[in-house]
Amino acid sequence: MPTVTLRPAAAADLGYLAALAGDPRVEPFLAPGPADEERLGALLRSPGADAEDPTGLLVIEDAGASVGALALQLVSARSRIAELTRLMVDPDARRAGVATAAVRMACRRAFTEHSLHRVQAETYGDNLAGRRVFERAGFTCEGTRRRAYRRRQQWLDGVLYGLLAEELRD
Repeated sequence: MPTVTLRPAAAADLGYLAALAGDPRVEPFLAPGPADEERLGALLRSPGADAEDPTGLLVIEDAGASVGALALQLVSARSRIAELTRLMVDPDARRAGVATAAVRMACRRAFTEHSLHRVQAETYGDNLAGRRVFERAGFTCEGTRRRAYRRRQQWLDGVLYGLLAEELRD
């Protein structure tokens, strides 16, 4: 069982995260341009950021070693909805439950520490591993946006997932 923790990403993490996002085993499953350090840097929490704001880029660590990242972005403050994006795990750390544990941890933090009502996510339809992560973490598949994205020289579906605070399980 992995010993996963999450911590806010810092500027010093951007090189590692950009390299991970650019890895040919990771990049095809992320939105275009994931390895751009400027885009990743825009997700960093600013020093002194509002403690009530759950958004930002988080580094996934397993036994103290960086193995990936994910981001939470506030979609609606009024409706207390966040979107989980940029989920990426080092290919050498895959299949050990790291991604599922990190997603659950991020959601638990969003719900308990920040009183959010809903976390949502979207993945490409052919990203079977990503879909399994969300399903194992307790998300409900809420629909498919057919042929919504032109990626990898083909049209791909976008599969939408949602998790409500009361649905979070251990």
